[in-house]
Amino acid sequence: MRRTQGEKVLKELFEGSDWKEKYEDQLPPEDNILYRWSADEAEYAAPFFSTAGKSILTEETCIAKRSLYIGRDNEGSLFLCICEHEKESYKKELPEMAREFACLMKVDNFLKDKKTP
Repeated sequence: MRRTQGEKVLKELFEGSDWKEKYEDQLPPEDNILYRWSADEAEYAAPFFSTAGKSILTEETCIAKRSLYIGRDNEGSLFLCICEHEKESYKKELPEMAREFACLMKVDNFLKDKKTP
């Protein structure tokens, strides 16, 4: 795919996305990038924005929120990026979930429940 064609595809994917968290003309911090596509890689980005792809790569999960960015780097290359941030609510609930999971994993607790009439 030619670079100009790839840029057109990236822009169309960005504009066609129904995500609420979209940032144009800027790139995100490197440490939050989940996916990053250049114009040369645009054909690999397209499946993530297809009907099936949208059902798999959603803007929000129970654990994280995602955002979409399109922008140019210092050399002028266009990139489409998906960033992911862990939700604060998930972080807060993590210790309790870990305790519950540890309790579930104790076989003797399971056996006690089975013996009780």
